[in-house]
Amino acid sequence: MLRKHPAYVDSWSNRETNGPDEVLNLFWNASVFPDEARREPWHKFSRPKAHYVNFRILADQENKVEPPVPGENILNSYVAHLKQIQDPRTPIETKALHLSWIMHQAGDIHQPLHAVARFSKALPEGDSGGNGVGFPNPRAMGGRERTLHAYWDDLLGTDSSPAAVDQLAGEVTKEFPAATFAKELAKKNIRDWAEENVEICLGTVYKNLDPNITRFFDRPIGYEADAQRVARRRVAVAGYRLADELKRLFEER
Repeated sequence: MLRKHPAYVDSWSNRETNGPDEVLNLFWNASVFPDEARREPWHKFSRPKAHYVNFRILADQENKVEPPVPGENILNSYVAHLKQIQDPRTPIETKALHLSWIMHQAGDIHQPLHAVARFSKALPEGDSGGNGVGFPNPRAMGGRERTLHAYWDDLLGTDSSPAAVDQLAGEVTKEFPAATFAKELAKKNIRDWAEENVEICLGTVYKNLDPNITRFFDRPIGYEADAQRVARRRVAVAGYRLADELKRLFEER
């Protein structure tokens, strides 16, 4: 199916960063396509609001949490992609496009700041998932941003080569076997996955970060270690959940 994706011939099949395993190349290229669609020649496939949802944390009301406002978001978009893949009337080329979104969104929703926005007196319109908060990012090389959101994006490294991704996958699956997540893997709904991030953001992401400060020059003591533990755990459960989703979609009948 992925070989029928609109980007396969012109982009994925001859990419210089491809590794020796064609199947891994297909998965890797498909999973990053929704980000690449932000630029030409694939911009017609871009859906910026489908990368996140904002459960709203109201810092000035004792961190009261309000649900997302109506409209397109990663939750309803993900469900729509699943339905299109399962519909036998959907052309295989279109299914390939929907599949690349499923793979990408399953990752995005496990980055805590893809699911919340914090509102405060300093940021009455919200912090846009940490994008509105300056934050030291030791991995901000090659033009990477120095925001709280970018810090969490980059926590596990910025080397996106197949070899680096494969190594990281091996490390986190050894560190966190599937049995670690028996309770989490019972949750099949993406909204449940998103809601997990609210507690993570309150307990770790925004821990000791004054909601009325919009630029931090130093990380709180112990912040990096706590963030690393959360990020590694989240990427592991994301992988297991995506694997389960693919099995449900493509199991032989």
